[in-house]
Order: sequence, then C-alpha cells, then structure tokens
Amino acid sequence: MTYIATAVLLLASLGQVLAQTRVDWKMQVDSVQRQFIVSIPTGTPPAAGYPLVFMFHGTSQDGELFYNESQWKEKGETGKFITVFPTALQYCVIEEGRQRTTTKWHNGEVEEMACPGQYLKDDRHFVRAMIDSIGARYPLDLRRVYASGFSNGAGFACKLAVDMSDVFAAVAVSGGALSKSDSTTPKRNIPVWFNLGTLDDRWLDFYSTIGLTEFPFNDSSLAYLRPSLLRLLGTFNLVETYTKAAFGRVLSYTFNTPASSEEATEFRFTLIDNMFHVYPNGNNIPFVAADVFWEFFSRFTLPVKAEPAPPAASTITVYPNPAGDHLVIDGTGDATLTLRNILGQEVFRAHGQKGVPFMLPKLTTGIYAAEILSGSRNVVKTVVIR
Repeated sequence: MTYIATAVLLLASLGQVLAQTRVDWKMQVDSVQRQFIVSIPTGTPPAAGYPLVFMFHGTSQDGELFYNESQWKEKGETGKFITVFPTALQYCVIEEGRQRTTTKWHNGEVEEMACPGQYLKDDRHFVRAMIDSIGARYPLDLRRVYASGFSNGAGFACKLAVDMSDVFAAVAVSGGALSKSDSTTPKRNIPVWFNLGTLDDRWLDFYSTIGLTEFPFNDSSLAYLRPSLLRLLGTFNLVETYTKAAFGRVLSYTFNTPASSEEATEFRFTLIDNMFHVYPNGNNIPFVAADVFWEFFSRFTLPVKAEPAPPAASTITVYPNPAGDHLVIDGTGDATLTLRNILGQEVFRAHGQKGVPFMLPKLTTGIYAAEILSGSRNVVKTVVIR
C-alpha cells in the first residue's frame, strides 16, 4: 500500500497554549485528499505516550460535527488522550430505493448499496495513514488505540475490530453493528460494545413488516436482534450466555464465555430506553457515550505479543531543525522532499539523495510540513524555517 500523508498543522507557534490544541490535517491517501481533525489535551504527554481514540461519524455527517458534539474531545482532555475525528468520502449510493451522493465509510453494507460503477476507496488505508501521521508528530501509546462510531461509522468501526484487531485494543459503537460480509475471522478477538436505542428508526425499519414500532425494554429484544448479536458473538468466539445489569433507562448484557479453547474476551450489548438514532452525548439523551466508552476502553490494551508496527517516521529524520537554506534527510538512497505551509500549499518539491543537502528557496519564517517519500515509506515531519 502506498499513500502520501501530508499534515497541515495549524499551529500559530511552537509554544503550547493552555487549551486543547486542535490540528486540522489533510493528506493524500490512494490518490484522494482526506481530512481529519485531531484534538491534543493540555499538559505533558503520558510517560507511555498518548492513547488514541477515533470517532467515526454516520452517513451524511462529517468529522467537524462529531468534534463539536460527541463529547470525545472533552473526555480526551480529562483522560489525557488524543481524539481523532475523520471525515468519510462522498459516494453515490442507492439507499431505501433512493439514489443520492453522501458521506459513507467503506464497509460491507456500503458495498451492497453503491451505485453501479462506483469505486469505493479502502478506508483502512486512511486509518493506518492517520496513525502514522499522528505518531510522527506526537508520542503515542500504540497499545492503546481505540475506535468508536455511529451508524455507518459504527459498522466501519466493527469492521476495524475484525480487520485491524492487531491495531485496535477495543471498539465501542452506537446505532450500527458488524455487516454480514465483514464477519470474517479476526487476527485476534478484541472487546466490542454495541449500543442501540429502543426507538432507533433505522433499525426498526427492518421490522416494519411485522408492525414492530419499538424494541421492548426487556430480554425479548435479544430475540429480535439475535442475527446481529450472533454475528458479533460468532466472529469474536463467544456464546450466547450472558450476565445482565439494569440501571435507569439502560439495560446491558455482557457476553464473555468462549465458544472454544481459542482465546476470547468480551462483547457487551446495551439497550437504551426511549433513544432514537443518535450518538448519546448528554444533550440528546441524559447519557454520554464518551464517558462510559472511555471507562470500557481503559480496561484493555493491545497484547505485547501482537507487536504493533511503530510509526514509519521513527526510521527517517530530517535536519537541521530549525532550518535555514537547506534540509538533509538522514540515511542513504534517494528521496523526494515536499514542503507545505500551514495552509497546505506546496512551496517546494525536489528529488535527491539522503545525506545530501536539499537547497531551499527563500521561504517565509514559520512552521512547515516536510513530506518525505523514500521507496515505499511515506512520512511527515514538522520543520521550522527561520
């Protein structure tokens, strides 16, 4: 896989301000420009590096919406972890008998509704590129990477729980679950939590032929939702045996009995009374998903034996930094160096040799993103031009 990750760091100076830092990133992945927002908590990084939480929005939404409304950036500040709010690409889809163009994350369900001739990009490439790019700028604890999602974004997060279980330590979602075609064998079984409202109209549409207008707030809902629950249980090597807890308008079921001698962990299903198709944020209902999901995430780390790959940037450095009239890429072999200003505009590009100075034109003093392409390695470094 080849992608070019260009970080547009909107930082006014090198000094840290006493507030969360918002970073707006743009990068080329599989020849398409992708965008995501990163929120950095105040203070010094944790000793092991920042945990990382991705929040994937639903259909027709974007990262900006969930940056503002999901409560994840606020939780990231108190929990001292980095939160990431990416935006999906727009596709032509045929949904509920109607053709439209809208944002969608690429999972198995979207493949079934894509318009004829519509080519879907692999969003897993985007996720890996985001992790590499963030890791090139900030210290990360790669054993503590998590994903949450809503609706279509929830389905995509569940796909990541299967396809990137060597990267994500746990996944927790609301209003969406694992699609049939994504129900393959994961590299390892990871903890997953699935929330659903009793008034979720997107799910109730599937039961309109039998006149179901609300999921019962009791165990009988497990029968209605059994196909989706069994898909998740079977994928992560668990049986239907559960323990139940009820408090207020929340009914929660925990499944942690392995189906075989293969290692398994935990699946949790929570039914929320009188909740429609929303991501709980404390305003739409008196329940904040970010609070309880983070508590859930905090219990799990990626096993050491999984050996997650370190960011590509750890093997490529550029100097001097701050720089004047030249930059040098450490190492041997050829490389392409591209500089972009804080607006994402390309101001310099040249192909040359590592260890040999790249002579720079006269540039405005400030912060630049240095994109280094060397063979199959693509990294981004922040450099200061003085």
